[in-house]
Amino acid sequence: MPEPTQRPPFRRSIALRLALGITVIVAFSTVTLALFIIDNQSHRLLEQIEDFGQLLNQQLAANATEPLFTDQYHLLEALVERMVEQPAILGAALYDHQGRQLARAGVYPRRGALPPGGEFQRLDPSQLQGGILSEPVLAHSQVITFKDVVGGHSVLLFSEHALHLARQQVLYSTLLMAAALILAIVPLALYLGRRLARPIHSLVDATRLLQQGRFTEISERRDDELGQLIEQINSMAAGLVRKAEVEELMHQVLDRDVAQALLQQMEPVRLGGDRVEATVLFADMVGFTALSEQLSPEATSKFLNEYFHYFNICSRYYFGTVDKFIGDAVMIVFGAPRPDADHQGHAVACALLMQRLVGQLNRRRRQRGQPTVELRIGINSGDMMAGLVGSRQRLEYTVVGDAVNLASRLCSEARPGEVIIAEPLYRQLSSRHPLQVSATRQIQLRGKRQPIRVYSIAGLTQTSSIMLDQLIDDVLQNHAPTPS
Repeated sequence: MPEPTQRPPFRRSIALRLALGITVIVAFSTVTLALFIIDNQSHRLLEQIEDFGQLLNQQLAANATEPLFTDQYHLLEALVERMVEQPAILGAALYDHQGRQLARAGVYPRRGALPPGGEFQRLDPSQLQGGILSEPVLAHSQVITFKDVVGGHSVLLFSEHALHLARQQVLYSTLLMAAALILAIVPLALYLGRRLARPIHSLVDATRLLQQGRFTEISERRDDELGQLIEQINSMAAGLVRKAEVEELMHQVLDRDVAQALLQQMEPVRLGGDRVEATVLFADMVGFTALSEQLSPEATSKFLNEYFHYFNICSRYYFGTVDKFIGDAVMIVFGAPRPDADHQGHAVACALLMQRLVGQLNRRRRQRGQPTVELRIGINSGDMMAGLVGSRQRLEYTVVGDAVNLASRLCSEARPGEVIIAEPLYRQLSSRHPLQVSATRQIQLRGKRQPIRVYSIAGLTQTSSIMLDQLIDDVLQNHAPTPS
């Protein structure tokens, strides 16, 4: 029986290096955080003391206003003596508008050392009189006014001793917590280092990630059975990553709902589809042919990509699915492949948003001296087939049926900037969504014996102008196409 394989000594060194690295990172982060906390708390303490001092001095100035302007100096003396009774105040003084001292209690600034009005200033002991001090103080001056007439100013002096004590307390407590955390992390770092150094754990993690559809290549190379196993796992993972890339590409080429529906029925591939009740929106750019003659192929492609990007965002707002882009037109389906109880109302709301958005884009283009286009939209609802159409070699997920054809023809009959729907859809919608109709007319469509009455929709009651403007702001600010 072979003897058990001894653990290579380098594993222990890796564990120690990992533990040391974790300890250094945690220690550095902890010390950095501690210094930040100390600095932040010191600033906050100073701000609190200054706010408190300013409030007290404003109160003193307010109480001294009447006695100062009426020459009641005995009341001024009483005010400053009452102020210095508070522990944080070392001294208080009142001056007239010429800088002459009227009343004082405790320490006070020497003449020429008075701080500017409304500001704090640190004064050295040499700048003070009225007491013996060995440390600087904070002095605050407040102008005393009455009906815009300056009568003088008040001065309060505060000890910095309380600030120093608070700073020391924050420093000691923060450093103590940091040291305790660093000491606590050392055994934990050693434990984690030993665990992370074991190759078998890397393999377990890798297989677990594979089960979840995620993988990070194992970079370790070994000349033993574990090394062979690592190579096999890396090779298998490369195939899975490639499969995930193909799926991601499919999501980029197709709408995510359509791509998900296709992936669910890839094995086996089933032609045809399901009968659904849905709504189809066709939107066509009027004037694009003339515009494309003025632009280079690159500029034309960039123009279409920008508008199609925004149309796709609009469809997502109202649970629609971009079925396809046809030249300068777009086909959007509501209610398939994802069911939607209000697919008709969402389609009309989406069309209104698209029209308003194109108007906003046109205004921007006119300001830049660029050509513009108008949008015409036709919408129809009814029964249709939703599923895979084509051959075994070339498939496409779409919706087909007479209702789809009618929507396309309505789009061709729409005028620039217009959204039209047929009378049956208007009746169904008007019972649930009061519509704003700008015009109605009868048109004769190719392949239809009887004329069809269509309605030009100007708005929905629930889709107010303010709401559309808010949505447009969100689209333009948060969903602008990424520059290529």
